[in-house]
Amino acid sequence: MIPKAIALDMDGTLLNAENKVTKELLSFLVNIQQEQDIRVFLATGRTKLEIDEVLPTGFTPDGIVTANGMGGYIDRQTLFEHTINPSLVRSVIHQAKEAGLYYEVHPHKGRRVALREDKHLLESVVESRRPDTLLDNEYFSRKQALSQDIVWVENLSYEGNIKVYFFSMDPGKINEWKETLSTLKARFTFTISSSSLHNAEIMEGKVTKASGITKLLEEFHLSPEDLMAIGDGENDLPMLELAGWSVAMQNAEDIVKRTVDEVTKYTYEENGLYSFLSEKLK
Repeated sequence: MIPKAIALDMDGTLLNAENKVTKELLSFLVNIQQEQDIRVFLATGRTKLEIDEVLPTGFTPDGIVTANGMGGYIDRQTLFEHTINPSLVRSVIHQAKEAGLYYEVHPHKGRRVALREDKHLLESVVESRRPDTLLDNEYFSRKQALSQDIVWVENLSYEGNIKVYFFSMDPGKINEWKETLSTLKARFTFTISSSSLHNAEIMEGKVTKASGITKLLEEFHLSPEDLMAIGDGENDLPMLELAGWSVAMQNAEDIVKRTVDEVTKYTYEENGLYSFLSEKLK
C-alpha cells in the first residue's frame, strides 16, 4: 500500500535529538510530495510558533495540526482554532504552583509564558537529576525554554490560550498530576494528553490529533484508509488508531508499539523515520 497522505508527529519522530530535520529526510519528504503526490501533514503538540522555529526552509507541509488538535492550518488558511476555558487555565496554574510543578502557558499567538515569580521553581525542576527515561529532545527543549523561549510576566492572561504544558523529571509525579487534573473534569470539559513519560498537557473538549487530521483529510477529499500515521507518544494514539497504516517509532512508548501495524527499525536519534519511509515508499 502506498498512502495518499502521511501524518507525522514531530518530537521523537520527525525531529532528531537537536530538534532538527536531517538533510536526507528533508529531501525525501519534498520528493514524495512532488514526485508521488503524497500529502505530508504534521500533527504535533507544538504550537504554530514552535513549529515555525524548527521547520526547515524548502519544506512546506500540506497541512498542520498544532497543539494536539487545537489548531489546524493549510498554507496560510486557518481551518480551526480552539482555546481553553480561562477558568480552567487559572485553576490548573494555581494547583501546579502548589504542587511545585513546571508549567508553560501557550497562547495561540506569541511565545509561551510563565509567571516571573515562578522562574526559580521551573529552573529547580529542570536542574534536578535527569533520569534515563527522559529523551534528549525533551531535555533540550526544556533547557532552551528556560534560557530563551519563555516570556516571564508579572500577570498571566487566562484568555486565548491553546494549551498548558506541565513537566517533571519524575514520571510518577506526572502520573499523580494527571490524576489531579482528572478531578477537574467534574467542573470543566477538557482533554489530557502526554507526548512522553515526563509531561502532560491540557486542551479543550474532545480535541485530539485525530480530530484535527480528520479535518485535513476532508479538505483533501481523502479517507482515513488513505492515511499513514507515524508517532511515538501517548498523544499520538488517536491519530494512529484513525490511520489505515499506523507506525510507531522504535523509541515509542510500549503502549504505542502495542497498538500499531509496524514499528520502525531505528529511533529518532538514528534517522529512523527516513530509514523507514525510504524503504516503504520506494
